[in-house]
Amino acid sequence: MSVYPKGRYWHYDFVYKGRRYHGSTGQETRRSAEAVERARRLEAATGTGQDAGDLTLEIAVSRYYDEVNHTLNAAVDLQRRIDVVLDCVGKGKLLREIDTAAIADAIRRRRKYPGRTPAPATINRDLIDHTLRPLLNRARKVWGAKSLPAIDWRAVRLKEPKGIVREYSEAEINAWRDGLEPVPRLALDLMLTYGLRFGELFFTAADVDGVGARLTLRNRKAGDTLTIPLMPEHARTLAAMASTRQADETVFGYSYWGLMSRLRTTAAKAGLGARAIHGARHHAATTLLRSTGNLKLTQRMLGHASIQSTMRYAHATENDLRDALTTMHKARK
Repeated sequence: MSVYPKGRYWHYDFVYKGRRYHGSTGQETRRSAEAVERARRLEAATGTGQDAGDLTLEIAVSRYYDEVNHTLNAAVDLQRRIDVVLDCVGKGKLLREIDTAAIADAIRRRRKYPGRTPAPATINRDLIDHTLRPLLNRARKVWGAKSLPAIDWRAVRLKEPKGIVREYSEAEINAWRDGLEPVPRLALDLMLTYGLRFGELFFTAADVDGVGARLTLRNRKAGDTLTIPLMPEHARTLAAMASTRQADETVFGYSYWGLMSRLRTTAAKAGLGARAIHGARHHAATTLLRSTGNLKLTQRMLGHASIQSTMRYAHATENDLRDALTTMHKARK
């Protein structure tokens, strides 16, 4: 039998009539993995296979992880969220059994975890945005599942408090930058200028186009790809750094937590608070909107699918307009 251990699960790999079949069995023991492999061989020979809706959640998340993990930068976060989903929904739950009520029940369980109650936004990300919704969408669109129930995602989402939009002063930015080495400093500049999320900093050398002065961000939060134009100085620097790397190597060379630690530590010393890193994206959006007054440009830079997501930054220009109107009114008196 051609099964082998890889991480937590056993995998299969065989060739039938010139075609290679490989992937995770979703099983943690050799014997059960061999049973899955025999089933895969039979499916290959007969051209049949079960509806993906009949997969258990445990097997489905293993398959999903294997298929998307190599393109995701925050693999550690994905694995943590998968563990949360398996615990709250149930490993043996079939995909076709996961309906709106099942997700609502999972959210209730997540809120009752011992210890500190997670924020609504955290629960939404853990059980909807980064796990169940993309998993079920993939099962339906890629795996061909035909028996999945429609889910009212809006109904099960927890209400999140309105986020605080941050704009840093020049003094705050300088204090943050001055404490960093050149590479983390450049990473910070990209977040403050283009609104990159922290996870999007781990792009590869192949993603940098020095000639066209553009950067391609792949498999973002929503699973899409975004190309952003670079200012000349950033294009030159990133192209020079990329030239020293293999195509599939990250340009900055830092680990996820290594870079996170450097940025967080320096932000704390600058007195910017615990959410300073995410605030950098807000700063970029607010700065661009304040400068141009153009929501569509800001939406394009951030890669928002809906203009409604960008509207949270509109208060910047609204406040500017209000101040201008107030000044004008006073001048008439």
